[in-house]
Order: sequence, then C-alpha cells, then structure tokens
Amino acid sequence: MDTRGIYLGAPLLIALSVFGAGGAVAQGTPEQQEACKPDVFRLCGNFIPNVDAIIACLRTNEPNLSPPCHDVMFPYVPEPPKPKAKVKARAKPKPKKKPG
Repeated sequence: MDTRGIYLGAPLLIALSVFGAGGAVAQGTPEQQEACKPDVFRLCGNFIPNVDAIIACLRTNEPNLSPPCHDVMFPYVPEPPKPKAKVKARAKPKPKKKPG
C-alpha cells in the first residue's frame, strides 16, 4: 500500500481548497485536487505534508506543471474590457465679426 497517498490526501485537499483558485478561498473540486496530485509527487514530494510549502513549490514550478494542474494553480481570468475614452469633438472656431 502506498502510504504517501494517505499523507498527501488531506494536505492537498486543504491546499487546493484554499489556494486552488488563484489564491482565493474556494472549494477545490475532486477533479482539481486530482489534477495536481502527480505534480506534487513529482515536483514537491519532499514538502509533504506542509501545505504552504507545497503551494509555494507548485507556484515556483509553474513551467513544469502538467496542463491540468497549471489550469488549477493559474486559472485564466479574462480582464474586464476597458472603457473606451471619449473623444471630444473640437469646437469649430466662430467666425470673426466684421467691423462695420
């Protein structure tokens, strides 16, 4: 029996529940939790069961994360559209009155 899975389960669950959505407090789905388990073993196994160290390790190893784990740790959040700047129309110069 692989006891590492037992020791990893709870810390990874907590880590992804707290940090999984871009650092925001959110409940990680079982799919999200499973997405990073192989990467934790591969890249950050020496930090088990330290949740904060696992999260830091995963974030530091961003280029080495599997695509599913990368999506969990660094979710795409589109930027809201920027308001368009209003262009002020130039006032036409008033014709000068002829003296007279």
